[in-house]
Amino acid sequence: MLIYRLSLFTVVFFLLTACDFSKNTDEKFLKNAQCEANLPCTFSNDVKVWLSEKNLSPETPFTIFSDLPANVTIQDAKLKGITMYMGYIPQKFKKHNDVWQSNTMVGICSEQNMLWNLELTVKDNATSVIQTLNYSFYVTY
Repeated sequence: MLIYRLSLFTVVFFLLTACDFSKNTDEKFLKNAQCEANLPCTFSNDVKVWLSEKNLSPETPFTIFSDLPANVTIQDAKLKGITMYMGYIPQKFKKHNDVWQSNTMVGICSEQNMLWNLELTVKDNATSVIQTLNYSFYVTY
């Protein structure tokens, strides 16, 4: 009986200490953001990012758009969950007319209002400078 109680205590202890109940993750992340979540954004290197819709729902397709200066190319792009870690979702941008587009969707999770981050790595081909830009958006159900 002692072993059972000790095992149960250990499991409960690790479960409780593994959870982050602070709920400040979104606020901390957005405090350092250059743009407001879900709104069009123009970064200091003139890269523009916006969404096909202002209000997004999980498991519903949407499009991420990007307008790049002539000398800038996308090196890498991925979505990461901020409110809750859910791995990352690679993004593949394709050029349509003069705008880059990535058709995507995110999964549903236990949080009704989930903050996601597009981590967009771009390279200025004229200067060989590589920058990682962070664009945040909420997905709500």
